[in-house]
Amino acid sequence: MKFSKLAERVGGKGADAWDVHFAALNKQRCGEDVLVLSIGQESDETTPQAIIDAAIDSLARGRHHYSEISGEPDLLDELALYCSEQYAMEITTENCAVFSGAQNALFSASLCTLDPGDDAIIIEPYYATYPATFSAGGARLRYVTTRPEADFMPSFDDVAKLVTADTRAIVVNSPQNPAGIIYPQTFIEPVVEMCRERNIWLISDEVYSAIAEPGSYKSPIAYPGALDVCIAVSSLSKSHRMTGWRLGWIVAREDLIRRLFNLSLCMAYGLPMFIQDAGVTAIQCSDSVSEQVRREVTEKREFVIDLLNRVDGISVCGSKTGMFVTFDVRQLGISATDFAWQLLNEFGVSVLPCIAFGESGRGILRMNVGESRENLKTACNRIGELASSF
Repeated sequence: MKFSKLAERVGGKGADAWDVHFAALNKQRCGEDVLVLSIGQESDETTPQAIIDAAIDSLARGRHHYSEISGEPDLLDELALYCSEQYAMEITTENCAVFSGAQNALFSASLCTLDPGDDAIIIEPYYATYPATFSAGGARLRYVTTRPEADFMPSFDDVAKLVTADTRAIVVNSPQNPAGIIYPQTFIEPVVEMCRERNIWLISDEVYSAIAEPGSYKSPIAYPGALDVCIAVSSLSKSHRMTGWRLGWIVAREDLIRRLFNLSLCMAYGLPMFIQDAGVTAIQCSDSVSEQVRREVTEKREFVIDLLNRVDGISVCGSKTGMFVTFDVRQLGISATDFAWQLLNEFGVSVLPCIAFGESGRGILRMNVGESRENLKTACNRIGELASSF
């Protein structure tokens, strides 16, 4: 039987990246003692009780029917107010649409902005699903390479030299997954200006922005005139311990939001009302929840960095913010993928090899810090034990 070309495009390295993670989950289900540090969530924490209570109350009130396609009015009102404060500019409900997580929002943005034959520029290392997400509609992908020795920081010239008459989108992820870096104003500002001058969409994945240090991050959409070209994507997953709730959003110009409505109409037909009602409560308590998450992941990230810096043959790179520590094992003479499989099969710890995040991730591993300090210490000790065997 024949399969679509899209079905082939969404496979490949981006899908294969999760083989170690899925194997770790399977070992856990079979009763093995495995520390799963290969996915971005705080496994030792739960969604705040006030948010859970809001969902339960919503269900009890019968809020489980079809919902507004782009989002319930109360949620859109809160979202517009929240984003207006975050971006220090006026954002209206007509600029907002909700989706089942940032992943679905990025996929939707891709389908509404990129055609076959268009080019999209992506900076390495990128999140593992980006190649499938941004090539789904048939676009060609152009990659900006970076170096771990420079903490994966790109230059504007590296991006600009890839721009052609066919370029329709540039994708930025800051704070970045996996490397945990924040792109500075000296990089973002000229990218915004170039996108405005050449009518290029700037798609900004901002899911880790709410847990960055205050004052360290400015969204591309907050620059003068950027709303004309920028598509800002975020969610409650990381900032509110709501990874499984699947509630994300897009902020963009009104004519794109209208087209996203049409896509959502035939794709999801709205999100559950009770999840959206929980989202209202989450946004209303954003400051306190996000600050707690930021404080705890920062402390744990620094704890892990200190432990890994003591391991011969391993060097930490990036890891300035967010839920991950990335470390380089090239000095050990083993590929990151082989290291990850050996670490899982012999030591019961799963981390993610970053080769599926682009060639710039070759030899790099990503480790989630969303576990207890005891488990993180155990994981680092086992990483050190494996590293000492080479």
